Amino acid sequence: MRLSDNIKCSLVSWITKISIWKFFLLLLAVSFVIFLVQSVLPVFSDSHDLHRLAGEELALNGRGKIPSCVSCHGLQGQGDAKIASPRLAGLHPSYIKKQLEDYARDPLKTRAFVEPIARDYVKTPRTYGDLTVFTPGTRYDPKMNGLAKLLSAEDRHNLAIYYSKLAFVASPKAYDFETLERGEDLALRGKPEYGLPSCDSCHGPGGQGFGAIFPPLAGQPVTYIIAQINKWQAGKRDNDHLALMRNIADQLTDGDKVNVAAYYDNLSYSVNSE
Repeated sequence: MRLSDNIKCSLVSWITKISIWKFFLLLLAVSFVIFLVQSVLPVFSDSHDLHRLAGEELALNGRGKIPSCVSCHGLQGQGDAKIASPRLAGLHPSYIKKQLEDYARDPLKTRAFVEPIARDYVKTPRTYGDLTVFTPGTRYDPKMNGLAKLLSAEDRHNLAIYYSKLAFVASPKAYDFETLERGEDLALRGKPEYGLPSCDSCHGPGGQGFGAIFPPLAGQPVTYIIAQINKWQAGKRDNDHLALMRNIADQLTDGDKVNVAAYYDNLSYSVNSE
């Protein structure tokens, strides 16, 4: 019995030592992870600040042939309704970056162009394109297309970081009741009888945006919203997610554009403000 007891004691002591050793290794690993996090976070923060400061410098003062952004988008990135210039303050950085990329991108040839069939079928000239290619998106604007081509990838990233951090507080505008009522109906209900979804179903409650794909409508100048719908209808913009807006825009009347834009311009909205 004494031998058995000694064996049991030895086993318990051995297991205890192993457990303590494992606990020590675990504690060491956790300490190492904490050290890495504390070391990396300040570097990441500093890098983020550098991008923001570089974006601020470019936005306020421009560089070379690149004009300042504030000349059109306002000192605080609030936009300018007089020239249908959009608000940039508080938009998702990935959204801003993508728009700049799309402005700089040349339209892709994505369809086949076939001349009228001649009597001699064999001699009919044809030009074939890849019908399976989906364009990554282009935006037409006489000012922004040339400007965006002057920006480097780093410039676009810096500007996106800078503007995404700016605060913005909307000043709701007054409109007549009938306009707001019709705009609200489109924003909240859409036109289900025509298969048209509500604006809020993609752009989020109150048109405050949803992630990097669906930008906020609240706080955008009325003239900008109307101008963009017109461009989708005219085929001058095709960088929307899954062609959703192109199909939606085709079902909107001139009255619909005014009503829904006025509705969002009447809402209270703020971002990055404490």
